Amino acid sequence: MLLLLILTSCNRFDVPILVNNWCDSPREAVVTAVIDGDTIDLEGGERVRLLGVDAPEVYYDGHDDCSTQDSTDCCYGLESEDWLTNALPAGTTVRLEFDLDCYGIYDRTLAYMWIVNEEYPDEEIFINDELLKEGYARVYDADVEQAQDIRYLESFRDSQLLAQSNSVGLWGECY
Repeated sequence: MLLLLILTSCNRFDVPILVNNWCDSPREAVVTAVIDGDTIDLEGGERVRLLGVDAPEVYYDGHDDCSTQDSTDCCYGLESEDWLTNALPAGTTVRLEFDLDCYGIYDRTLAYMWIVNEEYPDEEIFINDELLKEGYARVYDADVEQAQDIRYLESFRDSQLLAQSNSVGLWGECY
């Protein structure tokens, strides 16, 4: 799965450069619980943060970033969590793919996630992108050191723009 790009005529030497050097190979897992609009627990105790998306926080008293229900940091947080819970009920098989960094600052696995459809493999649902298209999350490019490390960043930005232009989800309710 790794691609090797060979540059020619570089100081008279052929220099191989490794690209697509992801931190781990794609793998399947089973969902045990949805924690919030962008965090999921898997069998074995692994906690996954969806890479490249940022769902609003769920409002509760004492939350520093979400001190009122009217805050844009928490507006639509419950709706995001509910959507993800319905999309990924316990027992759902998912496929994880990774980027350059596998772990975030809170020791959560950073991953792209698809719902696996055993009957129709071509119909997998890309959860990260669906959250953006449906207006349940914003593009979050601070998951890794630099935004260009998020390989789906342009697609994510397009999905967010679609949701914004249609005023769906948080774009119709919070902004």
